[in-house]
Amino acid sequence: MKPGGRRVLVLRCDRFRRFAAAASLKRRNSRPPEDFGKSRLGPPMPTGCILGGDWGWRNWLFQLEWGFSLRPYRFMTASANVSHVSRPIAPSQDSLPEVRRRTARGGPVCGSVTVSVEVVTPILGGGTRPREIDGVDVIRPAAVRGHLRFWWRALHGHGFETPSQMYSAEREIWGGAATDEGGRSAVEVGVRMDRAGDIDPHEIDLRRTPGAYALWPARSERRTRTPVAARRSPGTRFHLTVRAPRKHESAVQNSVRAWLLFGGYGGRTRRGLGSFAVTEDQGRWLPETLTVDSFALLFGHDIFAPPPRAIGDVPWLAGASLQVGGAVADPGGAWTIALDWLREFRQGTTGGSGQRAREPGDGKPQPRRPSISNWPEADKIRHLADKITAHRPRHNGTPTWPRAGFGLPIIGQFQTNPRDGNGQLDEPGKFELGWRRGEAGAPIGRLASPLIVKALPLASGSIVPCALWLHRAYPAGEVVLKGFPNSAAPFDRMVAEGDDPCFSALGGKANLRAAFLGWLHAKYHTAVVS
Repeated sequence: MKPGGRRVLVLRCDRFRRFAAAASLKRRNSRPPEDFGKSRLGPPMPTGCILGGDWGWRNWLFQLEWGFSLRPYRFMTASANVSHVSRPIAPSQDSLPEVRRRTARGGPVCGSVTVSVEVVTPILGGGTRPREIDGVDVIRPAAVRGHLRFWWRALHGHGFETPSQMYSAEREIWGGAATDEGGRSAVEVGVRMDRAGDIDPHEIDLRRTPGAYALWPARSERRTRTPVAARRSPGTRFHLTVRAPRKHESAVQNSVRAWLLFGGYGGRTRRGLGSFAVTEDQGRWLPETLTVDSFALLFGHDIFAPPPRAIGDVPWLAGASLQVGGAVADPGGAWTIALDWLREFRQGTTGGSGQRAREPGDGKPQPRRPSISNWPEADKIRHLADKITAHRPRHNGTPTWPRAGFGLPIIGQFQTNPRDGNGQLDEPGKFELGWRRGEAGAPIGRLASPLIVKALPLASGSIVPCALWLHRAYPAGEVVLKGFPNSAAPFDRMVAEGDDPCFSALGGKANLRAAFLGWLHAKYHTAVVS
């Protein structure tokens, strides 16, 4: 304000002076001088204010014309000498209010966590197409959200009385099919890549490639002209940020912990591919020791405690069984040890008579080629196909498919080339085991394995081989051999009536879970965690 008390409007650009002059004339003709600067929707504009920026002069003219302001005033104070204008001081970072992040406009306030992750075993797939890696989105947020959703079910599925209740709770957090209520996920996943592992395009050698027992689906196929599937070698590093509503924050963080411990990225994660190590703040995400109490401290409750209700076909951690081996410095070594446990149980040739899954080829032509299997499936197929001359069956013809408990389908073929190379063996052709619902149901091919064998990371930085059998009931149906309607058998039939088990691990066991875990502990002296 000048000494005479006259109001002064300071404009930033000379070309706006004509607007000030026009406004001043209108004010003198239509409003008394004492009303200058007043707003019907707010307090009077202080004397000596400077309307700066593009919006200032427009808003001031609008107020003079219509009598109210378009937006709250933003102004700078001027000293008595209008040639000097004081600038406001920016607030410090600490004085600013907390950012209230939301995943949707008007949605609940969210919290976020970030974890630094390294992939320590090969990645198979993980792209938008099967068997293909993504060259752009090395770790896809949508795929990560799907993994987290599965582990949320495994952690919390036992707490719901009906599937519909679980679905409603799951949809609230993870989203669902779009309806009038919307289907957007309340969880946001962000990935910041630090390093992408090298791409390995080489063929899978079943004798030399580490982890070939898990990587066999990546092999090329000459008959179908399917090329080998490239893998991403260990060494991928990224920062994972997960944002979720505050009321679900604890459950979502526990899903991240379960995924880091027992899951992986890409395909074949239940056979240890795409496993992780945490590179920062390990104590927040990994257990200190391999005890139930340590897992309970990490998750806030005993995740392996027996569930209060009967199991269904959704796999749970509640009631699951976990066995671990000794600590190994190399993650790849821990992974191959865990894989060898499963390979030895299904196809191993070591051990005494009756204690091995398959007979060795010692003393025969091609001694490195294993001999007949001690599991009953091969003989059952020979009976059904009426091919019993090349190898005389040691099991009767009652259908029994115990290895279906490891997951379906099981696809294979018999060896038709004799050891001496002369002629062809009269054996069945290719076969496929699946399952069906009821006697008249159509065969269903896919059933995920409840067994996870992988490298398990600890907060200390060490890695242990582990075998986790998720708690899940067999589906309401029967195992069948494709093309043979009379081949149905229950999932939990280990030995057919009238048969003597050629593989002693199956004798007297109620199901495959009991057979495998009992054999594993007896043969390798694993530690039983739960």
